[in-house]
Amino acid sequence: MIGKTLLLACSLLLIAQQAQATQDNQNELKQFLPTSFQQILDSRSGQPLMLTIWSKTCTICMQKMPLLSELKKAWPDIYMITLSTDDIADGNQIREILTEFNLDTAENWIFADSNAQKLRYTIDPKWFGELPRTYFIDKTRQRKGISGGLTREQYESVFIELLN
Repeated sequence: MIGKTLLLACSLLLIAQQAQATQDNQNELKQFLPTSFQQILDSRSGQPLMLTIWSKTCTICMQKMPLLSELKKAWPDIYMITLSTDDIADGNQIREILTEFNLDTAENWIFADSNAQKLRYTIDPKWFGELPRTYFIDKTRQRKGISGGLTREQYESVFIELLN
């Protein structure tokens, strides 16, 4: 009897650990370094992407979070990636924001190099840091960068282009 109870307890512990690991993966905040953008492109070969770059201090970025959450659900064929330009020390707060807006299941990154200009340059040499910034990347890796807050109609128009 003690053996069965011990086995049951161990099984329950293992299930709890697996559930926590799944939750941790959903809340993973990857460190964005100079090689990360190419890594993102390589990992999603042949799939349309949307990279949305934001910050917790950007009012428009925060106002657009509910829309991003809705778009993620409505357009599953567009792979969504978020990139926070905040300091990596703010990682817990960034995770909380992403969870609040149901974006914790997206692929999420945060700037992890003190030279933000260098990181921006790896994404787009013509981008000078204005936020929000969204890149739409098609299957052939052609990209379109747009600064400022977009409407649902603007997002959806580009999504239709990406999927054709």
